[in-house]
Amino acid sequence: MTGTGPLSTASQLALERRALDLLATPELRAARDRVAALYRADRNYGSHPAGVASLEAAAASITVAAVQHALVADPARPVFLWSACSAHGWHGIDMPNSGYGIDNPDNVHRRSAVDGESTYVVRGRVPEVPAAQFSFICYGAPEADGKVTREGAAIASVVLSSQLVPDADGRFELTVGPTPVDDRPHLRTAPTSTWMLVRDALTDWESQDPLWLEIERIAGPDAAPEPTDADLVELAVANVERLSRYWLDYDNELIHDVRPLNAIKQPTPRPFGASVVGRFDVAADEGLLVTLDPCGADYLGFEVTDPWGVTRPSVEATGGLNNRQAKANADGTLTYLVAATDPGVHNWLDTGGLTAGMVAARWQGGQVAEDAEPVREVRVVPLRDVASFFSDGHRITPEGRAEQLQQRAAAFARRLR
Repeated sequence: MTGTGPLSTASQLALERRALDLLATPELRAARDRVAALYRADRNYGSHPAGVASLEAAAASITVAAVQHALVADPARPVFLWSACSAHGWHGIDMPNSGYGIDNPDNVHRRSAVDGESTYVVRGRVPEVPAAQFSFICYGAPEADGKVTREGAAIASVVLSSQLVPDADGRFELTVGPTPVDDRPHLRTAPTSTWMLVRDALTDWESQDPLWLEIERIAGPDAAPEPTDADLVELAVANVERLSRYWLDYDNELIHDVRPLNAIKQPTPRPFGASVVGRFDVAADEGLLVTLDPCGADYLGFEVTDPWGVTRPSVEATGGLNNRQAKANADGTLTYLVAATDPGVHNWLDTGGLTAGMVAARWQGGQVAEDAEPVREVRVVPLRDVASFFSDGHRITPEGRAEQLQQRAAAFARRLR
């Protein structure tokens, strides 16, 4: 059985069922336990209360992602798999969380294998209400396979939604490979490419939908034999080891060891927008007050993660809020409060009880000027003084919070239809 939405395809559901089978093997359970041990030995957060409280769930989440990667690693048999996403139940499947690497709950990530020799065609259809931005990203090397970089791997090429011209029915085609095939938009691979990513940035969960997608390999070398279950287990275990070590080094080398506490730098441009990551550590009776300027971007997302880079629950809680979900100030800026307990304001980034971790802000769509300074304010404040930082329109009652969360859960359920 499949659903009626762009994500609940027969291939997606079959791959999720197979992922659950792999996760149940002794080899993957042992790999997950090794990740937890790796985190416990970490110099920064292995013994920190926030790290200890979240490391088992973080180890499980990156293990799920590693298994998913293994299932779509064959470039001769490409298929898109929705991954790096919140836990969800649909069609008799209870899929656990697969977030890692400072994942974004507003983004629908679909991954497929490619190689540097073959040529592929991606066929898509833009929904009636599309994402604020969608992008196609081809990476020039395997993820987490080498020196730590901001993107997890070097980017070979990017095609943005603004570069595509769908037909009257919303359909389009994109070729992927070392050289263009014809006049269709083209995503260039590198000789060492192994994967591509499609990212839909959803600002309005209640109306926007991700693309309808399929991929076909139309030229390339002879296919190797299809991997066996044993091959997939071996690859998944290797993925767990590689991803966990890489992203722990990423968090330490690029964030925990070098970024000041309770501060956020101005964002730096990326191929599809701008972004910045900071870290926080506050007392239980404090919060981090952050004001951001959208600067004309179609999408501004702000998320809080545990110390291991897994975004806090964002469906049944407010671990992330984008510019459509947050209440704006009179001047168009957005002020958030990152806190472990509910401060009674609409724009609460819920850490799920953690007093330390990371925050990430992303601007996508439109153009943020290089000299812009969209991070307006970042400071630690006592929770008892929250009323002085927010107007009456930003306050929220317990009943209002329950309604906010019910709306989020219902909106996320649209992705599962």
